Amino acid sequence: MSYSVSVIIPAYKEEEFIEDAIKKLQNKLEENKFVYEIIIILDKASYDKTEEIVKKLIKENNKIRLITRANKLGVGSAVKDGIRNSKNETILITTAEISEDPDDLIKLLNKINEGYDLVSGNRFFQGSKIEGYSKKQFIANRLCNFAIRILFGIKLNDITNGVKAYKSSIIKNIELSAKSFYIFAEIPIKILKNKDITFYELPVKHKVRAQKFSKFNFSKEASLFFKILLKCL
Repeated sequence: MSYSVSVIIPAYKEEEFIEDAIKKLQNKLEENKFVYEIIIILDKASYDKTEEIVKKLIKENNKIRLITRANKLGVGSAVKDGIRNSKNETILITTAEISEDPDDLIKLLNKINEGYDLVSGNRFFQGSKIEGYSKKQFIANRLCNFAIRILFGIKLNDITNGVKAYKSSIIKNIELSAKSFYIFAEIPIKILKNKDITFYELPVKHKVRAQKFSKFNFSKEASLFFKILLKCL
């Protein structure tokens, strides 16, 4: 029997991707008999139709919920709002882009059903596939993950990957401060301080979005990354 799942999807300027991403995930959740809700946390932007698209999808499926914020408050803040508003036994955090394979997301949820507290996608394991990742991004990722493993003694290999599933009971009670992409590292760092937590990593397919759509600023995010590490220490 499948656990109920709250899917948290932060969104900002996602009109190009979000309808396809939601429908593919929704179909897989229903095929696999999950009780689910999909929570979109949208930071509104001028001349962007993401809100209009999501509202249309809500009319077709009342399991989709929309939380709209007037300003760009950041992905970290969006994830925190999603966690606070989630109602189900499992929380799955994913993207509004077509970056992840929906079959891989179901595999993460099935591992939670087996009894793990945290299940993470790994973009670098044997059997995974990653497209559009530059050499600079690869080196930065591996250095960040190596630093976190050394500093905190965490055995996850792709800690900074944003695609993870958690039991709600272990994620709702932790205090989070990151406002940027590095909330995806802060959550497992703080959860895995508890040595009784069980975790698992699965190889996943990941497609990096085209540069013209990318919201990732390398130099800005690097400084935020080190600030988060210091706070966690």
